[in-house]
Amino acid sequence: MRSRDLLFAVACTLNGVLVACSVPHAAAPPSSAIPAPPPMWPPDPRVVAIARAAAERGKSSSVPEPAGEPNPASDRDPDDAARDEEGAVASAPPSSAVVPPTAPSSAVVPPPLPGEGPTGIVAIETPYKLGERPAPVTPAAYKRDIAELRHWGKGGTGTLAAPLPGVVGHPDPRVTLNVTAAAGPHKLGDLQRLGRRNHWINVIRCYRLGAYKDSNLRGWTKATAEITKAGDVRAAALLETELDDAEVAACIVDKLRTLKFSPQKGGTRASFEIKVGPGDEPMPPPAELILPGEGQLAPEKLLEVVEAARPAFVACYSAAFGYAPELWGRVLVRFHLTERGKLDEAFEAGTQFPDPRVSQCVVHEARKLKFPKPDGGDMRFVVGLRFYTDRSAHALPPLPHVGQR
Repeated sequence: MRSRDLLFAVACTLNGVLVACSVPHAAAPPSSAIPAPPPMWPPDPRVVAIARAAAERGKSSSVPEPAGEPNPASDRDPDDAARDEEGAVASAPPSSAVVPPTAPSSAVVPPPLPGEGPTGIVAIETPYKLGERPAPVTPAAYKRDIAELRHWGKGGTGTLAAPLPGVVGHPDPRVTLNVTAAAGPHKLGDLQRLGRRNHWINVIRCYRLGAYKDSNLRGWTKATAEITKAGDVRAAALLETELDDAEVAACIVDKLRTLKFSPQKGGTRASFEIKVGPGDEPMPPPAELILPGEGQLAPEKLLEVVEAARPAFVACYSAAFGYAPELWGRVLVRFHLTERGKLDEAFEAGTQFPDPRVSQCVVHEARKLKFPKPDGGDMRFVVGLRFYTDRSAHALPPLPHVGQR
């Protein structure tokens, strides 16, 4: 039989820490018993043998790529994220005690039939607690792992059928900056233009200090600034604020001192009104507050919950096929569970998926998940999701000088 719906509607593999499913038009049910995460590389030779045998029988089959993972840091370059994860790998506990699965199977993805769309595949990597990712056991595996992180962290769009649509809504906080008065040679319009261009990022960084605790934090902050004839801000003073977070207001005013304006014949005293409020997405905590926590939860329990969301992740991904049928890449999601088991954070961390609308949708779905209560306190953990199709160029290129030692 050649029917894709019968032969390839669900193809799942359990290869090391990777669980992959091929879902042309329907989602696969969650898998049951998930073993502890073994090292990703080198791949289990049994999996390779099964895949090769299947390819020989079908003459037109291909084996999905296995997976690796980075360390969380929002809005990071993939190379930087890979280097951070390199440090995490080096400090992770030895993985020699991890037992690989006894009977892995191979997911074989057929070439598309004429007139059919791409076959979307979601590979779910085994979750790990923040900072406790299992380490590769050989130098060759380590090099391969880092290459994987960088390769999948960048991803690709392939040949686009239409431009990428961009994210939905206005994810960033909304910032308004007005200069209401300027006593001196600096023109009010110039001060406002440069202030709006250069201070908004400072406002967002300051807003993050409180917005992760209060998602409705908003209001005006009024301040004065003394601008020297060289264009530097010599002093800035808070006049009043509507914000319910004094630390955020003080930060917004203090950061005025970092601005640089054009030189003039003399100094200027300027009045600023700065308004900030939430965007359409929640704000993550400041980097210094992103800690692993004291809690523990078995990876297989976490994976069971994430597996249940596979159909939703597939739907997010397949929505892009109309304009990007060769789209592929990785979304690394960092979760936080409170000591009571409430999921209060889910953010993309350490990756930049090529289509931000897909990653936005995936994170929205991740925020709906309900996990068991951790033992011993709160915890942060990380889950990597790899998205690729039977048409995407996601295979890792050959690496020079990578061999077993």
